Amino acid sequence: MLTDKQIEMMDILQEECAEVIQAVSKIRRFGLKDKHGNRKTNREELVQELGDVIAMMKLLHDSGLFTEDDIAEAAERKLKKLEKWSTVF
Repeated sequence: MLTDKQIEMMDILQEECAEVIQAVSKIRRFGLKDKHGNRKTNREELVQELGDVIAMMKLLHDSGLFTEDDIAEAAERKLKKLEKWSTVF
């Protein structure tokens, strides 16, 4: 069962993930260097939003929702899938 704090953290994580999606979309449409009405470049916006996601992951980790090993194992599984099914390597 999630605590009220964990629920709030997950809500914020969800919002931050949506902001990463938006930042990636702007990069694909307008490029890394474009500012598209912002003071920051699209690249800088992406970095900021990824940092926000990492911050929320840290808070969720610190709350006991998962361990570093859980995340490392999940990341390793993803890398293996990418090696098999994508062209990123």
